[in-house]
Order: sequence, then structure tokens, then C-alpha cells
Amino acid sequence: MTIRDLIDITRKENFIYYRREFRAKAIYELPEGERTGLIEFTIETAPTGKKEISVRLVDQVDYPLLPVLSALKETIRAIDGEGALP
Repeated sequence: MTIRDLIDITRKENFIYYRREFRAKAIYELPEGERTGLIEFTIETAPTGKKEISVRLVDQVDYPLLPVLSALKETIRAIDGEGALP
């Protein structure tokens, strides 16, 4: 299982400056083929600078959740590190 891409990333309005909320479509490569599902994720920056990422799957995935959430967090961390999030 791999995450191919996150598309249609939109940022939700939030008035807490250290917390950023987003919605996106995730493209999953599963054993039975490619699937797309809606996700919501939050990036919260601690006072020490560490970023905590939480992910919520809006659409269900027919695959164990822990590997999916772990792969999504890695992908989000990489995209944020590149500065590609809105």
C-alpha cells in the first residue's frame, strides 16, 4: 500500500495561528487497484517547533488503518517540508 498523491488540498479557516487544518483527496495504491478517498488533516506546531500531524479519513478504506494513517502522515510531512501546502 502506498500513497500516490494528495490532490485538491484546501485549507480551512482557523484563527489559532499554530494549528492549520486541511481537506484533500488521497490517491491510494492498494493491492486491488487505485482508490481515491477524502481526508482531513491538522498540523499543529508545538512551542518547541515540533509538528504534530493528525489525520481523519472521511471516506472508508478497505485496508488496515494503521499503515494507511502512517503513510498519510509521512506524505503530509514531506509535502509540508517542501512548502507545498496552501
